[in-house]
Parts: sequence; C-alpha cells; structure tokens
Amino acid sequence: MTIPLDILQTLAVAVIVLFAGKGIKRYVKVLDRLCIPDPVVGGILFSLVVLFGHQSGMFLLELDTTLQNVFMTVFFTAVGFTCDVKVLLKYGKRAIQFTVLLTLLVIFQNAIGVGLAKLFDIDLLLGLCTGSASMTGGHGTAGSFAPLFETNYGCEGALVVGLAAATFGLVSGGLVGGPVGNFLVRRHGLAETAAARREDPTQASTHEMEIPLSAKGMVSAVNQIILCMGVGTIIYLLLKMVGITFPSYVGGMVMGVVLRNVSTYTGKFETPLPEIDCLGNISLSLFVSMALMSLKLWQLIDLAVPMIVTLATQVVFIAIFMIFVGYYILGRDYDAAVMVTGFCGFGLGAMPNGVSNMQAFTKKWGPSPTAFFVVPGVGSVIIDVVNALILTALMNLLG
Repeated sequence: MTIPLDILQTLAVAVIVLFAGKGIKRYVKVLDRLCIPDPVVGGILFSLVVLFGHQSGMFLLELDTTLQNVFMTVFFTAVGFTCDVKVLLKYGKRAIQFTVLLTLLVIFQNAIGVGLAKLFDIDLLLGLCTGSASMTGGHGTAGSFAPLFETNYGCEGALVVGLAAATFGLVSGGLVGGPVGNFLVRRHGLAETAAARREDPTQASTHEMEIPLSAKGMVSAVNQIILCMGVGTIIYLLLKMVGITFPSYVGGMVMGVVLRNVSTYTGKFETPLPEIDCLGNISLSLFVSMALMSLKLWQLIDLAVPMIVTLATQVVFIAIFMIFVGYYILGRDYDAAVMVTGFCGFGLGAMPNGVSNMQAFTKKWGPSPTAFFVVPGVGSVIIDVVNALILTALMNLLG
C-alpha cells in the first residue's frame, strides 16, 4: 500500500520527527552525551520504520520533499549573512588550513575507494562512487558524476551505487562527529577551555546567545533572505552559462555576504542578524530531518559486499584521520575540535550535517564562533570546487 504525503503533510511529519528525536535523547542519555543531533536521531528512526514497511510490503510512503531544498537554501543564505569581510581576513589562516585538510581528505577517500575496487576486481570508477563523489560530495556530486561514468565509460550501476553510498554517508556523518569531538576534548584536556568559553559572552555566536527577537526584525530577516535567494538563482544561472557549476544554494549565500557587508560598511540599512540566524537554524533542523526521513535504506541492503566494506572503511578512516591528522592541521585547540565534528559530518554526508554536529557539540561543551564561520562559510564555497577538480582528473585517468 502506497501512502502519498503532500508538501504540507511531509513538513508536518518532519516536525514530528524533530520532536521524536528530542524526546528520545531525553531518555536515552548516551545519545545526548555523544552529541548526536535531534534530527539525526528522529530521522534515522523514521527511515527504519519506512524500511520495515517497504521490506514487509505493508506500506510505502511517498514524501513530497520540495521544501527540503528550500530549507537548505535558506540555511546557507543565512550563513552568508554571518560573513564580515574584516572577520574573514582575521580567519584567513584557518581558511587555508581548512582547504589543505579538505584536499587531503578528498584524495584519501578516492584512494580508499579505488584501492578496494581494485582489490575486489570491480570497475575502478565504482571506487570513485564510494569515494569523494558520494562521501564529501553527497547526493549532488554523486548524482552529477555517476551518469558520466555510465554514459562515457560504460560503468554500469554507478548511479545506484553512488546514491546509496551518499545515503550511507548521510547517516554515518551525523553519528561520527560527536563521538570524535568528545574524544578530542578529553584526550587533549580541552574541557577547561570550553567551560571558559561558556562564561565569556563575547565568544558566543548569535545562534548560541539568548538574544530577544523582534517582530520587526523577523519580517526584515524574512524579506532579506527571500531577496538574496531570488537574486542568487540568477547568479547560479549566469555561472552555469559560462561553464562554472556550483551548488544551487551558493548564489543565495553570496548575496547574503554582499548584503551583510553593504549594510555594515554603509549603514544605509540594518541586517537583523539574530532573526536571520534564528531562521537559518530552524531551516537547518528541518532540512536534516527531511533529508533523513526520505532515505531509502533498502538501497543499502542491495549493495554488494565490496561496497559495504568500502563504505565502512571510509567511516573508520575519517574518524582516525580527524583524530590524528585533522585536529593538528586545524590548529590543535578547542576550535579545531569543534571543526573536526563538522568535518566528519560533511566529509561523510552534507554540510548541514556538519553544522548540525557542531551545534549539538557546542551546546554541550561551549561556543566556537571560529568554527561556525570557517566550516560553513569557507567550506561551502571550496568543497565542490576541490572535489570536482580531483574527481575530473581521476575520471579521465581511470576511465
């Protein structure tokens, strides 16, 4: 029996999933200690219920996830508003460290994927599908490159494997970040630094501070975000016309950066940052919830053993890599530990996953404005550029 849910019903279920995740964490304390985000807990539970319905033949839910991309764009547009050019210069060193680490991660992920594909004697391009195309790249990059593998190089099943691997990464990315961050805090004695951050109001990001919101500010925030999203679609299309491909949300994020800095340095109008940040956080929670709700876990069941081994290896690798390499490259401090939790999230799943990991982590330990600027602000721009360049080179080499 197929049960179709329209756009509003799907949204209502996403809210229920959020409440369920919060309720479960209240009683299953280990989830809270591990800093697993609410939407990840509720979303995985919901996807398991859907899996049961599909496998038993009792029911199949058809979700209208139209709003999923809208919420994602709202979130990244809100991230754009956090970018002050002067602050960007302040974090220049962190941005370089972040780029170096990301490049290394993409290279190693593809080395693991291709290496194990060769070991199991399967098409090497399938190794890229379980490498950075689906891990760091997520569903978007996997969906873009896999058809090229199939049509240009005859790699059968690349799309199914790529999307299933991205699904696996989305789930595991929300589960790995918190435990890795907790390990770093305890191993390097960062709890005292984190506690000091909690007592210092100047260290809190706007989303971590209890700032009164106003109705006027909320109306202005909604209008400015919508304006940036609309103009951002034009930027996206213009870039696409000249052969530059970025995720669709980048245009809105760029406009958010522009509007914020015009406001800051001209004083002609105000950007209500607390209200914009509030809308961004709401959108993030709903996006992650809907993304996990719509997972088709039965695709993972159909994966061949080599794919499962490869994906499990990717998860173990990123945890070890971030503990013994990533933390040190990012600066060996509390901010680095917070960034590592985010890195695990988007390095296996998607950027909203990474930010959600950092929110859950800083809620427990303490704020990190640096991490919340560098990871989404810098990462969202360079992830797809670095990944696409390396994947293109490997595709031509291995195809």
